[in-house]
Amino acid sequence: MLNKLTAVSQKLSPGLGKIIRNVGWLFAERGLSIVLSLFIGIYVVRYLGAENFGKFSYIISFVGLFGVIAKLGLDAIVVRNIVRDENSSQEILGTAFVLKFIGSLLTVALIVGATSILEDDPQIRWMTLIIALGLLFSSFEVIEFWFQSKVLAGAMVGVRSIQLIVSSAAKLVFIALKLPLMAFVWLILADVFLRSVGIVWVYFKHDQSILLWKVNWAKSINLLKDSWPLILSAVMVSIYVKIDQVMLGNMTDNVAVGNYAAAVRFSEIWYFVPIIICSSVFPAIIRAKQRSEQEYCGKLQQLYDLVAWISLAIAIPMTFASGPLIDTLLGEEYNQAGEILALHIWAGPFVFLGVARSQWLMTENLTRFSFATTSLGAVTNILLNLLLIPAYKGSGAALATVISYAVASHVSCLFYPPMFNNAWMLTKALFIPFRLRQNLIYLSHVKKIFL
Repeated sequence: MLNKLTAVSQKLSPGLGKIIRNVGWLFAERGLSIVLSLFIGIYVVRYLGAENFGKFSYIISFVGLFGVIAKLGLDAIVVRNIVRDENSSQEILGTAFVLKFIGSLLTVALIVGATSILEDDPQIRWMTLIIALGLLFSSFEVIEFWFQSKVLAGAMVGVRSIQLIVSSAAKLVFIALKLPLMAFVWLILADVFLRSVGIVWVYFKHDQSILLWKVNWAKSINLLKDSWPLILSAVMVSIYVKIDQVMLGNMTDNVAVGNYAAAVRFSEIWYFVPIIICSSVFPAIIRAKQRSEQEYCGKLQQLYDLVAWISLAIAIPMTFASGPLIDTLLGEEYNQAGEILALHIWAGPFVFLGVARSQWLMTENLTRFSFATTSLGAVTNILLNLLLIPAYKGSGAALATVISYAVASHVSCLFYPPMFNNAWMLTKALFIPFRLRQNLIYLSHVKKIFL
């Protein structure tokens, strides 16, 4: 078997082999994360109970609602710029780091101001501040962009895996000692700090140094010019991703938020898949465009088809298994979560294709359209939440999420002529199970590699 795998690896081009190894590392990491979520995360959910877990999830969603501002929409842009100009990587990283740190400071101040206005509970205010402080350490994630540009996932996988194992062990200790909710809040801040330390250490181990970073204010202006639509887009994405739990918390109670948050954990646990795949193939897509428009479009359709197949393979069985799964793992206290999960899981196909489409928007420099689509999705989600949550609570929020994701990632393409062809490609991807001839072609390609 080992000889067979070695022979297959030798047939692959260096670029494809590098992408496959990169994806393999990232999938291994997420596999570990899924296992720990099932055995540790579920234990935490049961320990906290629906009410405390609802409060905990509400706070995390509230911070996340503002936290995207600190990213400044720079993630994919930094990777793109490093790929295009590797000699300027130190300058790009240093500039991006300073911009992100300034953005984090402003975001923490904004969160503190918002909680002082919207929240009367001193405990919620204090816990929100603790979690928000983690945004300051997240500025070091620019180092991860350097590894992404080099398609070197293994190093970052090691850091995140160690941090995940340490964090999971700490949660078990907290449960054994019967520590209160506040301990889990402090743990979130400690996780971000330890991860930042690990990222810097691995960066040094690869003969790089943050001491060599430079800040180019002229380059910072160019970065912000490219990213400001993505900043606004990320805010809108955050609204229609996080607003459901915030609105549930304000329109119902913590128990409803707890059931919804528990269901969403099982649904969103798969969202790492398109991110891993797309981050790994993004440099190859950029280079394909430089070589040939036909090759570029072909690779893009293959990416859409792949993520659509994976999302449907998850959504269909989960629809029928959601009820028994929730009852078995979480117990009767979360009896509403099964119905919510059966609905929310269908947001997956639109999330997967939306992540893949973002690669096309970035390559084509159509970031302004990204802002328009996410704005439409956010407005749709808020209006549907106002309509559905009073009558159906968590199930209404789940249905609103599915519809708003479909509007943002797919329906919106029908309103903008330059997106018509891309809309057709996305539609074909959604119907990939029925495109038998194309599936046979894909299968033959796989057979050629392994046979």
